[in-house]
Amino acid sequence: MKALRWITVAGALLLSIGASAQTPTIFNLNAMRLSNGWRVTGTITTDGTTGTLTAANIVDWNLRVVQTTDLVWTEKDSNDGNISGVSTDGKRIFVATSPDGVLDGGTLFFSRGGGGGRIPTSAIVADFTQLSTNLGYVGGLAGWQDEVGGLNFVGLNQRNHSRYRAALVDPVQPNVFHVTVPVLATSPLLMTMYGTITTDGTVGALAPPNIVAWKITARNQDITDYTKANSVVLSATGVTSDGTVINVDHAGGQFTIGIGGRRPTFVTLADFTDATLPNGFANYYLGSFGVMGDRSPLVGSRAKTYTVAAK
Repeated sequence: MKALRWITVAGALLLSIGASAQTPTIFNLNAMRLSNGWRVTGTITTDGTTGTLTAANIVDWNLRVVQTTDLVWTEKDSNDGNISGVSTDGKRIFVATSPDGVLDGGTLFFSRGGGGGRIPTSAIVADFTQLSTNLGYVGGLAGWQDEVGGLNFVGLNQRNHSRYRAALVDPVQPNVFHVTVPVLATSPLLMTMYGTITTDGTVGALAPPNIVAWKITARNQDITDYTKANSVVLSATGVTSDGTVINVDHAGGQFTIGIGGRRPTFVTLADFTDATLPNGFANYYLGSFGVMGDRSPLVGSRAKTYTVAAK
């Protein structure tokens, strides 16, 4: 009987311990928009503690810091004069490739002139002329020339004497076609190009008058990820959670994740320790370059806390 009693007690203790064990909680970071086009998104995982949180209670994180720079061409600020060998069947827009690898094929691009010391820019959806050959792209190219003179292209690698599918019709908007440009680069920048071309409904060969509108965007994205594998919680002061949100105290709170050292790199999710910015700030600080983007104030003077993440 005594042995049975001890087994019962031990079982009860184990159940009690299991019941008190905390379950990790994942919080979604409230998207932070900083200056200079920077944006911070991601998740923060705690060990399930409610009340005051220390760095030890932050068990995982996945922050993505992105700066997006767009260059846009529309019919209002650019022209479509460089169009040849372009056709459509109503569902796709095609550009003719070179007939033999020597003679010009077609081209589909939109240009904005220079003037006033500015460099002209071009959004090239597809080009199979001598331009691609001169730049060393066999089988055509796509991409853009930006305002600092950068040539950002990708080879299309199309066979001669064929048609390249440059755009696909929108499923719900007649005569609106989405361009299909390959990804130009993934490192150190993610470089993509996307947009739409609107025709007058013509089927067959397309000339500049048949293209009535366009909006083509060239996008550069500087992307950095901060995880437990490459960074640490540098500070967690005045950080609390009620199980549904993570807050930072208006009175001296600070929450920073990144990489320390002589040239630290970090994301300040919230900082209320600077007397010159009493209502808090957030920023992205990059090594010897300093503050890349920031935001302030975070709250009004009467707020007691600032919420950085929620379930």
